[in-house]
Amino acid sequence: MKMLSRSLILIVLGLLSSPALHAGMDRVQVNLDTTEAEQVLAILAKQKQAQPITDADWHSLFSTEPYQRLKKREAAMHRDFSDDDFKKFVLSDELARGYDGLTRTLEAWTKADLRAAGLRVLQYLPDQAAIRVKVFPMVKPRPNSFVFDVDTDPAIFLYLDPKVSQQEFDNTVSHEMHHIGLASTDKLYDKKIETLPPSAQKVAKWIGAFGEGLAILAAAGGPDVPPNQYSQPDVQQNWGRGMSTLNQDLGNLNEFFLEALDGRLKDDAVDNKASTFYGDIQGPWYTVGYKMAILVEKRYGRAALIECMVDRRLLLVRYNQVAGELNASGKEQLAVWSPEILKALMSATVPSAAK
Repeated sequence: MKMLSRSLILIVLGLLSSPALHAGMDRVQVNLDTTEAEQVLAILAKQKQAQPITDADWHSLFSTEPYQRLKKREAAMHRDFSDDDFKKFVLSDELARGYDGLTRTLEAWTKADLRAAGLRVLQYLPDQAAIRVKVFPMVKPRPNSFVFDVDTDPAIFLYLDPKVSQQEFDNTVSHEMHHIGLASTDKLYDKKIETLPPSAQKVAKWIGAFGEGLAILAAAGGPDVPPNQYSQPDVQQNWGRGMSTLNQDLGNLNEFFLEALDGRLKDDAVDNKASTFYGDIQGPWYTVGYKMAILVEKRYGRAALIECMVDRRLLLVRYNQVAGELNASGKEQLAVWSPEILKALMSATVPSAAK
């Protein structure tokens, strides 16, 4: 027993001193900031006890970094957002009724190992990627979670929701952290597409929106793990519908790319049309991106898929190769990307898939 224990200790010490592990740990830095949620709950607690809510209470809330960053983000999205409106939201009867659940949820989320979530998704990121991010659990009007300011001061905003299980919370954090990690490699991709004509460069940038599907895969942990298995019923139902209309959705995206390339769509019209593919819950950027990612990984391996994250155009190229094989075998009948799109996006020599 003593020899076994000593062996285990040596193994653990070896793992802790592993250069690969330390490299991964250096690439993940997470700062959890719960100040906005804490200040909202402090105001709700005073309201619950019939204590006066002072200007100092509101100042403490409105001066938190998460609140200030939320205001900045909503302004960037051209949405109305004011301190007065937020006061009305905080003092609403609905929020007051949710005080106990919000308090328990914040306490649970505070104990989560967010750094471990970042380390997990590194297996689905290029070696050049890093996850350096602030995480803001927030009590806010809109029930969405998202990343913001990924180029200068990356932040993940998480809607504090008592209905969200621990597994769903972990999945959401992993999903958003993959976005942060992938965004850290944007300059590598931008360099690859900088010589493309403006219309092709625009499409090449929007191909990056398939990162939603890549993040779904990374958060799940592998192509054979059911995605969204811990999500709310409406998300699961939406995902099922999306999986059943993959060919149609790929066809719609294909037509969108062609319209942007030949000038039928220009400037803001391209962005407006592209935004519709996010869907109300998880649209084709998610479902089509995920389908392409799992097919490429299963056929060519994870390393080949990760290459598609450094040069995101390769995801379309390698998907077409896999889809062609499956279609020829009769195993599936999958829609493919038009040759005109690949020709416009790639250089004269289209890179082949990993063998």
